[in-house]
Amino acid sequence: QQQQQQQQEQLSPKVRLGVGVKPSSAQPAELDGGCRSVLRDILRERPVRCVYNERGERHEVVLSMEDALPVAQRSDAVQEFQDILRAHWLKASGRSKEEAASELRRAAGWVTRCWQMVLEAVPRPHDVPPYIAEYELTMLRGGVEPFRPPTLIRRFVSGADAEGLYEACAQAMPWRQAVFRKRNYETGEVTVTGIASNRQDSSYRSLATGIAGLDGALARVRTEFGVADPKAYLLNNWYPDGNTSIAPHSHDFWSAILSFGAPRVFVLDGQPILLGHGDLLVFGTQRHSVPKMPQVKDGRVSVAIFWYPEEQGGAVQPDLQGAIGSVCSGCGDETALLQQAQEDGGRSYCEACWAQWSSDRLAEEEEDDDDMLNLAVQLSLMEQ
Repeated sequence: QQQQQQQQEQLSPKVRLGVGVKPSSAQPAELDGGCRSVLRDILRERPVRCVYNERGERHEVVLSMEDALPVAQRSDAVQEFQDILRAHWLKASGRSKEEAASELRRAAGWVTRCWQMVLEAVPRPHDVPPYIAEYELTMLRGGVEPFRPPTLIRRFVSGADAEGLYEACAQAMPWRQAVFRKRNYETGEVTVTGIASNRQDSSYRSLATGIAGLDGALARVRTEFGVADPKAYLLNNWYPDGNTSIAPHSHDFWSAILSFGAPRVFVLDGQPILLGHGDLLVFGTQRHSVPKMPQVKDGRVSVAIFWYPEEQGGAVQPDLQGAIGSVCSGCGDETALLQQAQEDGGRSYCEACWAQWSSDRLAEEEEDDDDMLNLAVQLSLMEQ
């Protein structure tokens, strides 16, 4: 009881759900960038009691903006299906049976039986939508990791680089009224309802917004995660307060989401995560949502890169065994896993140089605006 009391005392009224807390009268009305950064860091380190509503249910959890990713909530059947596909990818990547068993936390005998299976004959659990299962199989056939585990990088944008980015996005982006969209569970087909949502969105056909601090962060994401899809684009959502939300849904592509402004709960595979200012979350086809948090009074902007990892801008898919010992045509690295570019005379690049080559190539290309706008509609965040 004493420990519980101490924990409750740590959750002061200002911190409780109070990611939207305004400075008290004892604090100066205006804080310079350094003070705001220090205050934000202090709040990040403290546990927060978060109340959120989703699907008519009220949830109350204690979270921190320093928490690691939680373990996903999946049925045994879904976990089995995902592990089978990942086991085949590990085999194609050159892993031994023992290595695959260790990574998947399965018995070696299970891996042996799995490797003997015909992928097309593996039964799909009902909890995995058909379009998601087919997309993951397509990625596996193309040499891309299926059911990619999510990555959370706290403070990906931090310090002076993060200052003012929420305000800049809220003011400069071409916001429009978001509408509800529905996706067919079987086919994945998207239907635009035309019914106004409670949030606003905006899109860019490239990974540049004209907001200098943001564009620098997007370039880092592109390099560090090897985003080489020539049609990668941005879809951004503005949640003016805690009464705005987006319902659970899944994408048949990958997403890298930068969060700016007030901390909000983000539910990934059934588990809540508290995303703070400057955090980056990268994931694949996992089901996700942003539930309502009525006590939050301040706004949040999410800046999302959407891309298909199997699209490599016309490049030959890399040998999964790796081209160890070859030399990167960009930096001269002799130990990198290389990718070959047909459209650049067959030169081979490491991950960082590949991203730079792709970026330079994209800058020289002209894309059809109408096609990209249609794609933005079809692939945007859907609400049910």
